[in-house]
Amino acid sequence: MALLRSLLKSFALTLLAGYGWLRIRFVNEPTLLILTYHRILPSDAPERSSEQPGMITTPELLDQHIDLVKRLGAEPVHLDNWIERKNSKKSLPRLAVAFTFDDGWRDNFQYAYPKLEAQRVPATIFLVTQLIDTERTFWPEQILRLLTSESGKIDESGHQWLAPYLKEGKESSLPLPLDKADEVISRLKALPDETIYSLLDETEVESRSNPHSTRDRSILSKQEVLKMAESGLVKFGAHTRNHYRLNLLNEQTTLHAEIVDCFEDMKTFGNSSIPIFCYPNGNITARGEELVRQTYEAACTTKTGWNRASLTDQFELHRFNLHDGNSFSAMRFLATIGRGIL
Repeated sequence: MALLRSLLKSFALTLLAGYGWLRIRFVNEPTLLILTYHRILPSDAPERSSEQPGMITTPELLDQHIDLVKRLGAEPVHLDNWIERKNSKKSLPRLAVAFTFDDGWRDNFQYAYPKLEAQRVPATIFLVTQLIDTERTFWPEQILRLLTSESGKIDESGHQWLAPYLKEGKESSLPLPLDKADEVISRLKALPDETIYSLLDETEVESRSNPHSTRDRSILSKQEVLKMAESGLVKFGAHTRNHYRLNLLNEQTTLHAEIVDCFEDMKTFGNSSIPIFCYPNGNITARGEELVRQTYEAACTTKTGWNRASLTDQFELHRFNLHDGNSFSAMRFLATIGRGIL
């Protein structure tokens, strides 16, 4: 039975990859594929031990994706340039690909940028503006680090508030395997981001304002942003001020700050800043969408698919989220594309 399942899975993967390849090769109108990455980390990077697997790609794999895109006959483009050309009715490549990176991780500068620069490939990094030049990081990384590195009963650890989100409740023992800790992150997403940060601060874990981590800074500095901007290859879009999920914000002033004030923050990066928004976690609300449309010229969602020039609402851009697990070979890459455009 296990062999049969394996054969069926392999057959399905081959079909999806073939479908993806055919659709890409024979696209009959200007089309944009937006590829999404988060963290770019070597396979032996210590950060991998406390990071969600679906967030990570190796530098070597990114390099392979760039090569594959070129072999497929696609043209790497700046996201804002494609949108501007579409709106101006200018000619567009038959198949364009935009490389994008969410959150503004420092490793984008350390490991992704050298690959982009070596191949002269344009990219967009979506920044969480209030984390730039700080030692703050996101709550999932804080929780994962806690759950995978501390030891003892959760009820005796000072982090009792986490017990309802662990499978065995107060009897849960730490450390947890990474996959089990990742399940806790999924359950915690029922809580507003502000609530989680407040609970982390109260228990004096690595908080946003007073981190206790001994690890290096994980988010980009302004100097690193400007260094990449100098090349003309990397531009920067808005990903809110604090990466709060917009559908869980009760205060309209906070919603306004995350969207509109973030746009003002982005102006400090000069011409490298582009008026494109990226929704954290893909969460959208009616009022949030209204503010985005009033403030920006386009927006990226987490909806999967490609963007046809004649049909695309530029405030609902679709993307393909890539990581080690779903793109480690050309076949896996093409199968991910094929699955997303079924």
